[in-house]
Amino acid sequence: MDNPTNNDTLQQEIEFEFSLKPDPDETLSQYVLNFEGSATVWDDEAAEDRTIGTMRGYRIDFASALHDGLDQVELLDSVSSELSDFASDVLKNETCYLPEPNRDTGEEKECEGLVYVSELSVDPAFRSRGVGSRLLQRIGAMLDVTNCLIALKAFPLADELGKPADPSYIAKVKHFYEKHGFKHSEGEFMVKDASLCEAMKKRMAKRKKQ
Repeated sequence: MDNPTNNDTLQQEIEFEFSLKPDPDETLSQYVLNFEGSATVWDDEAAEDRTIGTMRGYRIDFASALHDGLDQVELLDSVSSELSDFASDVLKNETCYLPEPNRDTGEEKECEGLVYVSELSVDPAFRSRGVGSRLLQRIGAMLDVTNCLIALKAFPLADELGKPADPSYIAKVKHFYEKHGFKHSEGEFMVKDASLCEAMKKRMAKRKKQ
């Protein structure tokens, strides 16, 4: 494949796809939306698209679950073991709160939803070229993130399956998320108020002008 020689060229050649599907479990489908994003470029040698980045995760509707009498921790436990760990490590009194208190009252504000990124990976040959950033930026554009917490576990595996990543790479990954507004929580989890997403900032700015 003739790799692009600079980021500008690469950004022009990347194509992004984003899919949203209700959870296949019927008991979870009305509360849990599975999302998946991919970044691809054309591979001349193989004469086919090459996937250079992927992102997967869940959008969990706490507001609807609460209305139906479901416990947040029980709901997260039902989705995945990683979200069960998240509930144990991050939730306060078994409740999800936004990381910043209400500016007017100083009180903590409950999340209406959680967007959890379970996987964000970029082909090593295309790292540090904006691929991961552009995938992350699509969260606010593709999902309803109003009053949501965005969270992830910043502990990547090595490129060789089953092996832990090098500590220097883990530190680099954490720095990447910090640049995108994520803050360290408990354990390896990092969180971000979804109102800080660029898409949300644009929407709020438009409302203020109206």
